[in-house]
Amino acid sequence: MGVRIRVHPFYVEKVGGQEVVEVEGKNVGECLNVLLKRYPAIREDLFDKNGQLRNHVEVYVNGQPTYPEELKYPVSDGDELDIVVIATSG
Repeated sequence: MGVRIRVHPFYVEKVGGQEVVEVEGKNVGECLNVLLKRYPAIREDLFDKNGQLRNHVEVYVNGQPTYPEELKYPVSDGDELDIVVIATSG
C-alpha cells in the first residue's frame, strides 16, 4: 500500500503534475527522501542546504502536525502525508 504524499499546489509541476505521490517509508524523512529521489527538482523548495525543512514548509500526517519531530515522525502503510506551505511575513 504505502504512504500517500499530497503535494502542495506550488510544487505539483515539479513532481510530474501529480497531486499525490505514493511512496514507502517508516517515517516522514524516509518518505520525503523517496520523493526527492524520484523528483530531485523539488529538493531546494523543501529543504535548506543543511538538510532541514525550510521554515515555510510544514508536514502533516493524517491531518496531525509533525512538529517538532518532523522528519522522525513515524508513518504506517495507508497514512497520508501533506506538504503544506505556510505564509511568512517579511
